[in-house]
Amino acid sequence: MRIGVVGAGVQGKLHAQTLAGLAGVELIGVADLLPQNREWAHGQGIPAYGSLDELVPQVDALSICLPDHLHEQPTIAALDAGVHVLLEKPMALSTAACDRISAHVTDRTTLMIGHVLRFDPRVIRARELIQAGAIGEVWDLQVWRCTSQAVGQGIWDRTGVHWFLGIHDADLVRFLTGQELEVVSALAASRFSDQVDVVHAALRLSGGGLVTMNESWLLPHSRPSRADAGVKIVGEKGLIEIDLSHSDLFLASREGDASFRDTRFWPSDSGAGAFNLKTELDEFVRVVREGRPSPVTASDGRAAVAVIEQIDARLGRAAA
Repeated sequence: MRIGVVGAGVQGKLHAQTLAGLAGVELIGVADLLPQNREWAHGQGIPAYGSLDELVPQVDALSICLPDHLHEQPTIAALDAGVHVLLEKPMALSTAACDRISAHVTDRTTLMIGHVLRFDPRVIRARELIQAGAIGEVWDLQVWRCTSQAVGQGIWDRTGVHWFLGIHDADLVRFLTGQELEVVSALAASRFSDQVDVVHAALRLSGGGLVTMNESWLLPHSRPSRADAGVKIVGEKGLIEIDLSHSDLFLASREGDASFRDTRFWPSDSGAGAFNLKTELDEFVRVVREGRPSPVTASDGRAAVAVIEQIDARLGRAAA
């Protein structure tokens, strides 16, 4: 199967590195406007192109990892060319843009949205338990995703923390509970940028349960782990908690430096191991190769965007 990557930023590099190691996959190349990203690809032995038009005729599928505000047109162009697309989250920056993309989706095999938490084994098991009635009716759900300001630097000139991090949790809550979300209220503040740097939102599940979402990139650089993330779900019969922080391996030096390292979400330096992004990309390859329905549809992507759009509306901000 011939596949390409569009956008060789942080996420695009991870996708390219992972795809290059998948059995039965030929990484044809990456497309990126920035010379430094094309130079990175050449350094990895990966062909690099300056435009999407050069890559599309050579591939069966594309992983689109462009900045969020650039998702719409390349995705439509690829779909219209008959190419299968894995589109990184968020699907777009408005439900209107999601609808325009969806109008070019011919069937459930052609577009998959990259909500990587759906491929975390802990999340999958928690969803199974909730569906089996292990905690009964969901009464109260708390979800949070707080990271270092280093995560926001370089992107907070064009996006807010609720779009960059909260989109994960909007989809996570829908996936875990099987219910829809209504935003009741939201508070936000700008601390480092002109965008939203911290947001606290109150939501209601379609089944009546209450949800709080807390997203920020306020943590100091010096924190050993850049991420504090998790979910707590309280039901009539019990409780489920998942620690979703990227902090499962701890490294300390004799010189006093200390840090947590991730082994669950992203590839190692060599690209080896089992990790959530690999599981996601493996599933995308099966969707394309076997004609399976996408496990994360355009409708799923739109629903998560709708939640963040509602938060913007509660904050008095216009959709992009």
